[in-house]
Amino acid sequence: MLNERRRWPFAAEIALSVVAGAAAFALSAMICTAARGHVPPVVLGLALLAGVLALARAAGILYALPVGVAAIQAYDWFFLPPLRDFDDSALTLIALFIVMAVIVGAVATAAGRRAVESERARGDLLREQVALRRVATLVAGGAQPDAVFAAIADELAGLIGADASFMTRLNDAPGSDPPGSGAPGSGAPGSDAPGSDAPSRGAPGSASPGSDAPSSGDPGSASPGSEPVGGGSQGASVTVVGSFGVREMSIGTTMALEKSMVMWRVATTGEPVQTRGDELRDGPFGKIIEELGIRMVVAAPVMVGARRWGVVVAGTRQESFPADTESRIGDFIHLAALAIANAQAVEQLRRLAEEQASLRRLALLVAQGVAPELIFSAVTKEVMRHFGSGTARMIRYELDGTATLLANEGTTGPHVRVGGQWEAYPTTGITATIQRTGQPARVHDYRELPGGEKYAREGLVWAVGMPIHANGRLWGMIAVGSGEGRIPDDLEARMADFTELVAIAVANAQSRAELISSRARIVAAADDARRRIERDLHDGAQQRLVALALRLRSASIRVEQGDDVHEEITAVAADILVVIDELRELSRGIHPAVLSDSGLRPALRALGRRSPVPVEIDVRIEGRLPEPVEIGAYYVVSEVLTNAVKHGNASVVEVDAEAADGVLRLRIRDDGRGGADPSRGSGLLGLKDRIEALGGTFELDSPAGAGTTITCRVPLDEEPDR
Repeated sequence: MLNERRRWPFAAEIALSVVAGAAAFALSAMICTAARGHVPPVVLGLALLAGVLALARAAGILYALPVGVAAIQAYDWFFLPPLRDFDDSALTLIALFIVMAVIVGAVATAAGRRAVESERARGDLLREQVALRRVATLVAGGAQPDAVFAAIADELAGLIGADASFMTRLNDAPGSDPPGSGAPGSGAPGSDAPGSDAPSRGAPGSASPGSDAPSSGDPGSASPGSEPVGGGSQGASVTVVGSFGVREMSIGTTMALEKSMVMWRVATTGEPVQTRGDELRDGPFGKIIEELGIRMVVAAPVMVGARRWGVVVAGTRQESFPADTESRIGDFIHLAALAIANAQAVEQLRRLAEEQASLRRLALLVAQGVAPELIFSAVTKEVMRHFGSGTARMIRYELDGTATLLANEGTTGPHVRVGGQWEAYPTTGITATIQRTGQPARVHDYRELPGGEKYAREGLVWAVGMPIHANGRLWGMIAVGSGEGRIPDDLEARMADFTELVAIAVANAQSRAELISSRARIVAAADDARRRIERDLHDGAQQRLVALALRLRSASIRVEQGDDVHEEITAVAADILVVIDELRELSRGIHPAVLSDSGLRPALRALGRRSPVPVEIDVRIEGRLPEPVEIGAYYVVSEVLTNAVKHGNASVVEVDAEAADGVLRLRIRDDGRGGADPSRGSGLLGLKDRIEALGGTFELDSPAGAGTTITCRVPLDEEPDR
């Protein structure tokens, strides 16, 4: 109907109703004149009323009212006696009647149309609210995001009367690099299997600040089994998350965006777009459009907060959508975005809860002191469960530059040997990149990687590797990979907690091993010291004392016989003094008297005086230090001086000691041949154990041919006496 279609502006319709009234008066006058005397008045009056009613139903009151008034005036003037002459006054009168009727009709029509539009708006709002309630019910019920997105696509189609609709999520929002332009290197040269190799290609969060790992954009290619729709060059892409009436747009379908796509225009401009006709049929979805019989498509952006989240597309088999379809889609999607945000928040909380539960289980294993191999296996399983649908691997970097595969979950192949060396990985891949930079690395597509064919044969497409740092050095890496979808933007951040836990386990295991070794060395050193004291007493003072006892017994026998034993007694007394000197010298090795009596400064100077090589001593210590610290420092200097003479062939030794800021700093340097190795039993391990037992640090720098420098830092439990 005309009042529903509103083909013309309202002012034009008013003018048309005036013309219709004038035409109706002229036509009715001719009919009444011709029918006068031939047709009964009642019949003609009913015929005129029927025509007015038909016009009212067809065109509305705006046209029916002036036409009815004009027809009744013509019936009165030209059919019913007395007849009237059609002069200027009659013309003025009929014009007034028609104008009055048009005014009344226009007011009534405007009010009616406003009422209809208001009722329609209320109906649309009610339908939107009902649709949103159904979506919100899914969210509140803990439905998966895929179910929520599918429900939004269904409800939108029903709301606007679309024959097909689908919702997509932007994988890479087009911006400075338009979709289809092909960001450099979207594939990932240098990638191999997870835990194997693939350098980062610049996906968000792929490397920490300062990372040297290569980077590039996501190629946006389809996952295996989900061929990209419409071809497309590498660049931004979208993934279908909800679909209605389009089998070809199944959930999970990934497609690269092209400039010819409606979605590309929406993604770049953030504004709704309509298209129809040849433009629609000639586009990348022409075949699908033709099969569905779609004649018009409307696409609109989906904004979640301030972020351009995705694009929604709706099509109809009608000639066009109603004029307000774009605004209605925008209103519905604006409200649906809240449901999308809530669904994602619920999913993130669920995922976070599961990850925290996994971290608690692993932390319990670490706290229980479980063997590192079991922890590595458990961590790899948890990482696989949360982050990779293909594989998860843990690799350790050895000191000789090689790598060892410690654990593997998921895909495998002839090159995967747990406990064996991880070999033949590309020099630009994940393993080599992390080993070189110490930063996260990622790969987007193994199939584009030279040397990555064996990992692609495992069914892997992408991978992310995270470094593991333990005790201040790069210990290894853990990597995940998959053959489905694309790399999540926040994957590195989510994996960080697991790599930190592995680092703690590694540090604990190393500390435990060092503690066990240290205890064994301390016991062995104590046994050696006891045996040395026993040997020194037995071979020295004990034998001399036995000999002196025998001589004194012999002298007593000679006294009984009346012999002169004065010289013998004098000799024995001299030997006793020698024994006393030997015992005093032996006691110095155990605990020198000068250290107990005078402190560290005089004790170090005494060591320097007794040394066979020149010793330059600079001691900046006032008063006394805690006794354990003095003893530890004394024996470090004593042992290092001995090593410099016996093993280093040094010509001079420098000793520097300073107590300041609650720390004793001790530095001993010689100009000998260097090359000292604690593992060769030079006594350095014992010194390291002694200093670390005091809570200090022991550092050795002994390059071959350049002398040896030992630096110790020992905290002072109490301030030195002033």
